[in-house]
Amino acid sequence: MRRVFSLQRFTLLCTLAFTAPLFSYAGDTLVVTAAQPADTADSPTQGYTAKTSRGATKTDKPLITTGQSVSVITRRQMDDQGALTVNSALNYTPGVFTNFAGGATRYETVSLRGFHGGDTNNTFLDGLRLMSDGGSYNNLQIDPWFLERVDVIRGPSSALYGQTIPGGLVMMTSRRPRFTSEGHFKLMAGNNATTGAAFDYTDAINDQWAFRLTGITRNSDTQYDRQREERYAIAPSLLWQPDDNTSLLLKAYLQKDPSGGYHSAVPADGSLYASGGSKLGRGFFDGESSLNEFKRRQQIYGYEFDHVFDDVWSFRSNGSYTHANVDQQQVYQIGWNTDRSALNRYYSGESSSLSAYAVDNQLAADFTTGGIRHKVVLGGEYHEYTNDLWDDGAYATQLDPATGASGGPGLFTDYGLTVPGATRVDAKRRYSQSGVYLQDEMVLDKWHLDVSGRYDRIVANNTTLNTDTTYRRQDDHVSGRGSLLYAFDSGVSPYVSYSQAITPQALSGADGNLLKPTTSEQYEAGVKYQPPGTSSLYTVALYDLTQKDVANRIVQGSYYVPAGKVRSRGIELEARTQLTERLSGIAGYTYNRVRFKDAVDGNDGNTPYVTPDQMASLWAQYRADYGINLGGGVRYIGRQWADNENTRRVPSATLLDLSVRADLAAWNPRWKGAYAQLNANNLTDRKYVAACYGTGYCYWGAERSLVATLGYDF
Repeated sequence: MRRVFSLQRFTLLCTLAFTAPLFSYAGDTLVVTAAQPADTADSPTQGYTAKTSRGATKTDKPLITTGQSVSVITRRQMDDQGALTVNSALNYTPGVFTNFAGGATRYETVSLRGFHGGDTNNTFLDGLRLMSDGGSYNNLQIDPWFLERVDVIRGPSSALYGQTIPGGLVMMTSRRPRFTSEGHFKLMAGNNATTGAAFDYTDAINDQWAFRLTGITRNSDTQYDRQREERYAIAPSLLWQPDDNTSLLLKAYLQKDPSGGYHSAVPADGSLYASGGSKLGRGFFDGESSLNEFKRRQQIYGYEFDHVFDDVWSFRSNGSYTHANVDQQQVYQIGWNTDRSALNRYYSGESSSLSAYAVDNQLAADFTTGGIRHKVVLGGEYHEYTNDLWDDGAYATQLDPATGASGGPGLFTDYGLTVPGATRVDAKRRYSQSGVYLQDEMVLDKWHLDVSGRYDRIVANNTTLNTDTTYRRQDDHVSGRGSLLYAFDSGVSPYVSYSQAITPQALSGADGNLLKPTTSEQYEAGVKYQPPGTSSLYTVALYDLTQKDVANRIVQGSYYVPAGKVRSRGIELEARTQLTERLSGIAGYTYNRVRFKDAVDGNDGNTPYVTPDQMASLWAQYRADYGINLGGGVRYIGRQWADNENTRRVPSATLLDLSVRADLAAWNPRWKGAYAQLNANNLTDRKYVAACYGTGYCYWGAERSLVATLGYDF
């Protein structure tokens, strides 16, 4: 039932939310009864499980009949676990490693099946790629408070999405307007001077229009010395639905990060093992206060249009425009000097302005031929960005980590630039991808066959304005995917699949020329089980994935060098279940064997860094009496290599998390909707190295985090 918007009630609720949301409201309560929303990929998620996803096929399809490994992180899971970043929201997902930046949270760092996306190539929002530039510091980040769900689509996915990393993609879905009233407000406070407030409200304006307004502010001193994070974000959206066949969603996401926190590393000599008898602290700051800045301002405007013409034909269009500015200055360590008495350092600065847009149009047909049901999708997708930027780079003075003494921000030579000694590069980076794809989902009795193919043209232009030099690369590529699944009446669905991916290189080679894109292919077999009449899902997936024309990034200098091939083979197990009326659970296990193959740098047979050999996780949520909800989890991160030469190991780590929530209405009916919650991550404060990019750049893991929340749901 749609509920007509009341301006008076909305004003009252906003006033209450910002003055006394928890205890001072004593007015009458208006109860709205609405039908349970349909279980679709666009509907609100319930509990810890979801039945459908749009990510794997771009159509609303049940997970149990999707011949691909997919996980869905729900709104309830993010709330219970107190996720403050998308990285942390993915902590309990098999096949996903998000911990390789440790306590640094400036970017989303997501590795899938042993392949990470350079912070840009594997994150999507509402069906479209987040338009970041991986060749710069201009990378977008979405706060999880604004999300309804996060779908992890494992395996190459270029047949529908164009460029993706071999391991898959992460599809974030925003909260959408609803025709029923729903509101949330919360205040939070935690260690490291963490404070914040967030709100979310949706309602109907009339029987055709609905709106939603969501916002957050959050600040923290972080675990690092002299570092601060500060964020302000708001997302308005408006839904027009004149009938059951047509809908138009207009939306915006506006975010300002005046302080982006810390993103640097320490040498293995001083973290993995002691240097001079001691290790560097988890809060170690290797920079200069006068040259320490990261500011990000991002705007994303979008629309989603859907129309059903008749029982056969339908049309869907999805588009976005993005503008993002980043200002960055940082001095960071690049390894010990010859006598290991001080750290050598380097300076990088950037000011960039990125403008981008993307559109994806789909024409779909549902019909039957010869007893075979078809859902055919013909799509055309285009996206491009232009990034105007200047970069500074120079060697900085050394730092004595024992005393904190340095030569200050002074650099070698003064060229009259913003930073003395810096070599400035003015550049314009352009990138575009245009693709046409065709997919046919066929069903015959209990057999489900999905076949899709796509043609892409990818064009990159990097221009250095100082020298009037342009490097251009164009690649034309065809990608395919196919899967076959049999759905037994018992709820068991075995499947096999084959898929391909193309991944352009974000940076150039040492000579300045753009490297050819990597290509990959995967064979996967698995079994899914969903007990009839439930939303619980148990999955097993085995995969064999090979990426060709791999290149490794050289951190100092920001360029790539060829490395050969990488082969990843493994197994993933996942259970998402409502065990009893009171007990929910999530369990996952990953075994991943990743090796260089046909390596050109002497590392043949070695394992790339940032690839744990095993990962395991278990989270349980129990609804006890007296309004108490208890949640607890354990995460195991297996051993890694610190370098591609496999000379030094990163030890495994086991981390404990805890959540306690009290619904205050169980103690006093007048407090209906109010709750108090405490989240603890890394409860035992385990000190560990999260990952290393070679022995010169290791990231400390996040220390213990305690966050208390007072909230009001109405």
